[in-house]
Amino acid sequence: MRYESKFWNRKAGYFYNSQEGHDLNTVRYLHTGVDTVKQLFNCLLRPEVLIKLHHHYESSMGQVITLGDIDWQITRSSKKSGYQWILKNLDEGFVVLMKSFYAEETHNASHLKIEVTPQCIYEHTPKSLCERLRSIASIFATQLLENGIAAHLAADLKGFTVPKDFECRLVTKAKRQFRVNNISNVQVSLNEIATVYGNGQTYTFGSASSLQFCLYEKEQEAIKSDKIDFWEKVWSKVPSVDDVCTPEYQHGDRVHRFEMRFHHSVIREFCNASVNQKTGEMLVINDFEQLSEHLTALWHYALNNFRLQHSASYIDPVWQLLIEDITIYPPAPDWFYKRGKKPPTQNSRRNVAFWLGNAIKLMARKRFTVRYAVQYILNSGLDDDLADYFGVFQFGYHDELRQCLHEFVREKMERHWLEGVAV
Repeated sequence: MRYESKFWNRKAGYFYNSQEGHDLNTVRYLHTGVDTVKQLFNCLLRPEVLIKLHHHYESSMGQVITLGDIDWQITRSSKKSGYQWILKNLDEGFVVLMKSFYAEETHNASHLKIEVTPQCIYEHTPKSLCERLRSIASIFATQLLENGIAAHLAADLKGFTVPKDFECRLVTKAKRQFRVNNISNVQVSLNEIATVYGNGQTYTFGSASSLQFCLYEKEQEAIKSDKIDFWEKVWSKVPSVDDVCTPEYQHGDRVHRFEMRFHHSVIREFCNASVNQKTGEMLVINDFEQLSEHLTALWHYALNNFRLQHSASYIDPVWQLLIEDITIYPPAPDWFYKRGKKPPTQNSRRNVAFWLGNAIKLMARKRFTVRYAVQYILNSGLDDDLADYFGVFQFGYHDELRQCLHEFVREKMERHWLEGVAV
């Protein structure tokens, strides 16, 4: 079916056309903004920090280590995360993933990924957050260079009810969709999340290694993750329309979160193809300050990529509400936004796609491991073609190519196994 994207006529929260109308005046925004930031750094690890980490861990000196006058909870990670160490201090607002599995510790490489909590993002401006991130990163490494960023954008709504036919009316290019009902807690190791808290529902569309849309009951998730106190304080700052002295949010209200999750590879693709229409300059986004002025445009892109239709002609009024009412930091004018891989020829990239797809399917059929498949592909001598296909730099960033390839191969092989294609 061919869908159009017509907008409704609108008066405040009332949406109408010549045949019908929908009243959304009871829908209230409690929060809009950035929920998660993941900053990647190219860097040279501090040898003294590595030595201290190894000694502390091997000597069974406990789960807490002090680095840079900050106490960190330390755990050793699996290769699946891409990093050897995880250091966490949620009071400071950071989770540090350190030492790439795909590069020597003595080489300058993508050795740091720092995840920022919503509380920390809420307390900072984009500029001050970048400064704080560099300060934290300098505890672990030198020669710091921001080389990628991921972000989750969110809107929390009160008064919204998920339609029963939500999945049927959501138009998306994503092939993978999950919905699980009446399960208290579920984890799915397919680069996807499908969790339901109590009697609510969580919908997830798309891959975690690309662009992902998630709709869920935020107050239930916040209770489970022990963050309800923080979010209730945020929501309670919104005054009621009926009485400005009374918060719109009241304890026990149901809050639905619309969350768009941008992987760093998607943001890099925008940099490959987006142009300022006045100056002709290409888009550059390596840190949160650079990203912040483009977040509203990315939000609109995501809402178009995952679009709730009312009919074949009109988008759902709620989607129009989300498009027209939300601004995330002051937007940048004059940009034409477009995703694109790194240049060479389309034929070259198509040949790489065919070769990769066939090779992965054959290796899945043979039940080879993901690790073996990745190494086989890297040994093919096609590094430059693969780097172009995934939109990463080849020289000096070989570990990033390996990480992207590992995520890609794992997702494809798991899909072949689950769908029986590899039988």
